[in-house]
Amino acid sequence: MAQRTTNLTVEATGCKQLNLYAFNGVGMEKLQSLKATDDGNWTVDVATEGPIFRYVGSKPDDALAIILGAEDSINVSGICGRMRVAKVRKSPANIAYGKLKGEFTRQNQKFSSAMRGYQMAIRKQDSVTVAAKIAELAAIDQEKKQLLEDAKTNGPLLAQVASMNTYLSFLNENAGRFTNELDYFVNTYFQYVDYQDPVYNELPWTYEGNRNYANTLARAIRSEQLAEILMAGYDRWPAGSKAQLFAMNGGLSALTAAKHPAAAIIAEAMVERFAETYPTPMKSIIAQVDNLRTFAIGAVAPTFAGESPEGDQIALDDLRGKVVLIDFWASWCGPCRRENPNVVRLYNQYKDKGFEILGVSLDRTKDRWVKAIEDDKLTWLHISDLKGWQSKYAKQYGVSSIPQTVLLDEEGKILARNLRGKALEDKLAEIFSTK
Repeated sequence: MAQRTTNLTVEATGCKQLNLYAFNGVGMEKLQSLKATDDGNWTVDVATEGPIFRYVGSKPDDALAIILGAEDSINVSGICGRMRVAKVRKSPANIAYGKLKGEFTRQNQKFSSAMRGYQMAIRKQDSVTVAAKIAELAAIDQEKKQLLEDAKTNGPLLAQVASMNTYLSFLNENAGRFTNELDYFVNTYFQYVDYQDPVYNELPWTYEGNRNYANTLARAIRSEQLAEILMAGYDRWPAGSKAQLFAMNGGLSALTAAKHPAAAIIAEAMVERFAETYPTPMKSIIAQVDNLRTFAIGAVAPTFAGESPEGDQIALDDLRGKVVLIDFWASWCGPCRRENPNVVRLYNQYKDKGFEILGVSLDRTKDRWVKAIEDDKLTWLHISDLKGWQSKYAKQYGVSSIPQTVLLDEEGKILARNLRGKALEDKLAEIFSTK
């Protein structure tokens, strides 16, 4: 395909610098800087082989997605610091893309509203409304199909964006193929995707579509089995392709946000497949792997050591041979303090049977930390680096809220996360019933 050069001109206030970025599957890579013009604008000429998504902004998290290579010139107007909502002018391709996204939003809102109405009618056993809502969903399905066909008239780029956003209702489209909606979702969500089309290699929506897909599945399937389902889908992409990287990291992003146990499996598969071919985007994935393993049941918990209130060094490795509860808490955490009496009771019940607790405080003030230990009669082991939310231990275990617990077996393998109250009591009773 012959190259086409597009002149990008940006009218933006409050800017010291504007850059052009590309999404590499994990983050933004800077391609080149725009040049300031005498009239206060910014400009750059970009050569591409056909239409392609790029980003323009003052920094990676302040950048607008634009299509370059469809016209000879396009204009953008915005404000630095708010470039993500800048406006594109004189570009039919970008205007069509904006309209397409607007239609996705409108259709998804209609779909969600119709589903809520359907579910409410089912609960009320209102057969008339049930039939009406099924018909409404069928009409939305037809709108989605038509939008996909219309997108094809604007070329393969927008057609493939639409293919990532065309999910049809189970109630009208299943036709007896699958016994439940989860199986239908897994098998039809990407039914309009042509996995061999190279357009997906540079399409940010390859990432976005797979993130949305995994986000839905992460709520329905909480076990590591989800990794098998996702990997089967990723293997449809050409092996080692950029599209496969985009898809896998889209899924990983959703699993990481959900603190899902399948996240580590996907991350490790990405490192194995892409560390050599795409070293730059994979650096951050490699850095995440140990953290993600802390959500995988059966994985060996990452080791650490810290200082007790008395100044002694306490290492997690030294507790091997015992069932250990790592308890992330703080003196200022109300829910943590309210849970402490229950934990004290369980500790006293099982400490002589091989149960230990390692409290990891997210306090910043030693006096408050020590006073809370004394006031709540927490007679187990304690460490803290007194860095609050910047605690290296919290970061190592992906802790973004407290109270949070990690239960380990005698070999240091993770048995469960986030057990509290009755759930913790039942798990400990199960473990120690055979000891």
